Amino acid sequence: MSSHFLGKVKFNETRLAADLTTLAVAEFSSAYSDFACGKWEACVLRNRTGMQEEDIVVSHNAPALATPLGKSLPYLNELVEAHFDCSAVRYIRIVRVSENACIIPHRDYLELAENFTRIHVVLDTNSNCSNTEEDKIFHMGLGEIWFLDARLPHSAACFSKMPRLHMMIDFEANESPEAFLWNVEKQVTIRDVVDPRKELTDEVLESILGFSTIIGESNYREIVSILAKLHFFYKVDCRSMYDWLKEICKRRGDPALIEKTDSLERFFLGHRERGEVMTY
Repeated sequence: MSSHFLGKVKFNETRLAADLTTLAVAEFSSAYSDFACGKWEACVLRNRTGMQEEDIVVSHNAPALATPLGKSLPYLNELVEAHFDCSAVRYIRIVRVSENACIIPHRDYLELAENFTRIHVVLDTNSNCSNTEEDKIFHMGLGEIWFLDARLPHSAACFSKMPRLHMMIDFEANESPEAFLWNVEKQVTIRDVVDPRKELTDEVLESILGFSTIIGESNYREIVSILAKLHFFYKVDCRSMYDWLKEICKRRGDPALIEKTDSLERFFLGHRERGEVMTY
């Protein structure tokens, strides 16, 4: 697995709670909502221009500027300044994933001229929150800092009633993720990663493919949402949902759904144009 733990920070719980209270009433953007199965939302703390309404990531090579919301979060700003190379920061966003929501398995930066290096800082989480990368599943703990290899197929989910909250920082891409950090607690021992998921049996697979009897334009997105979540519970690659969906549509024999599924896979895993939005 390319994504990995980088270090940990010890929060001042009182000061963090004050900033989280500010975020609780902040306006989150609907940008990238086509990536969401359920409620996934983000707000921008630093970006290319410092303007709050700039919520789409674009390639640029200058240090990120604080937005009005970013300036209103003194503790998070201090954390960033104390632990990261701000000259290399290009974007900072707060990402909130709510109850029973996930991100459709995808690759990032496909629409950009260049990649970034993405790091997550976990501000609030619980044991029912997970990330995946290809066929692996992992949990990012409170206060932990992780490199997320966004170039690889991946997803994230929250299956609890309490949302999870991450600070997601994009850096320039010409250094290793470790080069952007300082003053953090490093991992002393390698943690055993236990995969809690079930094996995918032939019986379960045939049940999944049984969606072919009911799939149509009116419920296509709902079925996509179900398929996108299954790899959090079964030991399969996150990309499997596209294979299942293609077979479901093939069995249904609907050319329009087959074409839509090909477009979906192309957009999330293969190639997408700058500013392109996927409707399904």
